[in-house]
Order: sequence, then structure tokens, then C-alpha cells
Amino acid sequence: MLDVRYFCSWWGLDHLGVEPMLRKIRDAGFDGVEIGVPADGPGQEALHSALETHGLKFIAHQYQAEGDFTDYRLSLRRSLERAAAARPLFINSHTGRDYWTVEQNLELIDIAQDVQDRLGVPILHESHRGRFLYSAPAAVEYFARRPNLRITADLTHWVIAAESLLVGHEAALEEAVRRTEHIHVRVGSAELPQVDDPLSPRWSQELQAFSEWWLRIARRFHHEQRDLLTITFEFGPPPYCPVSWETGEPVADFFEVNVRMKDYMIDYLGKRLTDTA
Repeated sequence: MLDVRYFCSWWGLDHLGVEPMLRKIRDAGFDGVEIGVPADGPGQEALHSALETHGLKFIAHQYQAEGDFTDYRLSLRRSLERAAAARPLFINSHTGRDYWTVEQNLELIDIAQDVQDRLGVPILHESHRGRFLYSAPAAVEYFARRPNLRITADLTHWVIAAESLLVGHEAALEEAVRRTEHIHVRVGSAELPQVDDPLSPRWSQELQAFSEWWLRIARRFHHEQRDLLTITFEFGPPPYCPVSWETGEPVADFFEVNVRMKDYMIDYLGKRLTDTA
């Protein structure tokens, strides 16, 4: 039986401090957190202590690599090694830049593969705007050139890049489903990276499309008799969360949306995961 575990992103919650943030996530019924690994020893110790206190698992989020290509190569390796040393379930990496060449980004993929092979911690690359997997068409060549490439599927980025619910991109989507090892749950539209209330009838078409994509991934895990599927809920604060034009205040509580979507996914997958239809 496939075990599905539900994680909350730390995005927009980090101002609370590590211990209060993890307590909030635990009390909302999540199994773990997806979070950046602190660069300093005391910060890492505080994170592990709070994780143990609250009984939460964790996924490392690598977003810290920076600089021009030469510096980025070194920064990426250091960031991945630091994340791996923190003993996460795996690392979700924001890798590369959309303006670097295919060959340059392939070199970064190979650096990540080397870190994975040496340290034994899986490294996934997120489908994310601004990174090498910024769109469905861009992903196709990387998939062809690196057969072992595995990804975190955040399909909102591909949707907004395509300005459609991936109409005409079925081949890339099918390959992404095959390569996905972790899901980011957020609902966007052709013009928005994040809708205000994904459970509103206004966004029913978008919710149905994203739900069916997530279900395809989950069913693949089930059919492959995998033990564990991880899902991170990643509705975030402004500017992702829409705001009132009059006040500039967010029109929704992004954390409450994550909690509601967790409950939705538990019900949705529970009813459909083992269906063959």
C-alpha cells in the first residue's frame, strides 16, 4: 500500500522562527516540512531539535546557489552538500538559469548527480520559472539528454509559461509524470501563478486539471508498488497570493489554503488512487 505523506512549505512562515513555525505546521496535521537548510551550525542544530520535538520529517529545499555561471557551479555543489549533510529525505533543488545554455545547465545537472552518488541523498530538480526546467518545451531536451533526471513537479510554472492548461504539451507532460518523484501542490491559471481560492467554483477547471495531473503521478507510484509518495503544499504569501487592489492586503490566508488543500488531497487521492478508470 502506497504511503502518502503531506508536507508544508516553510515559505512565508519563516518569520515565526523555527520552533513556532514547526509547531504550527504539526498542529495543522502535516507530516513534515520542506525547508532551506541553514548555513550555520547553530541554525542546523535548532532545526533538527525542533523537527525531533514535533515529530516532523523534512525535505531540504536548495535555492541558495548564486553568482555567474563559474561561481554558481561551486555554490551549487556547496549548497547541495550542506543540504545532504542535514540528512533530509531528499533535496528539492532550484537548479540553473533559464538564460544559460543547455550545455551549461547539463553541467549543473551532472554536479547534482555527483553529489547524489557520493553522499547517497536523492536530488530532484524543480520545474520552476527562471530555472532550467522553466517550461514544458524547455524540459524536453533535458529529458532526452539525461535519462536519469528526476524532478519535483510544480506544474503551475509550466501552465503560466504556456498561458494554458498545457494544451499541446501532452508529450512533455507525460514524460514529466514519468520522472516525478515529488509533487508541489499549488493551483495556478494561464495568467496567475497562484489562484486565491482553489476550491472556489471560479477555478473549477484549473483545480480539475491539476488534480488529474497529480493523480496520474500518484497512480504511477501505486502501480510501481512504491512505498512512499511525498507532497508539499506550496501556496505562498504575496506576491504569489493575490492582493486587494485597494489595500494591497492578501485576499486569502495562504497557510489556511494549504491546510484546506491538504484535506482536499487526502480525500481526493483516498477515493481515486486505486481506481483503474
